[in-house]
Amino acid sequence: MKKILIVLGLVCSLLIVGCSVNPSGISDDYAKEFARKITYMRDDRTGLCFGVVATRKTGSVSSTGIGVTCVPCETVEHLLAN
Repeated sequence: MKKILIVLGLVCSLLIVGCSVNPSGISDDYAKEFARKITYMRDDRTGLCFGVVATRKTGSVSSTGIGVTCVPCETVEHLLAN
């Protein structure tokens, strides 16, 4: 029983030490600016909505990146590009 409590205590302390307010190191200003660059669009063929963003923040200066994800249309209805 004592060994279980010690292991449990170690696991809990590792979890507490590993947590921080901003583990990604990305500033709030950078995140807000990045969010402003997201374009939302609806695919007329499927009726699905997507959030799209192009960025060079891929970890390599020689490559570019694009992010696309399906999003709920009702949530971004007011943000859809024409």
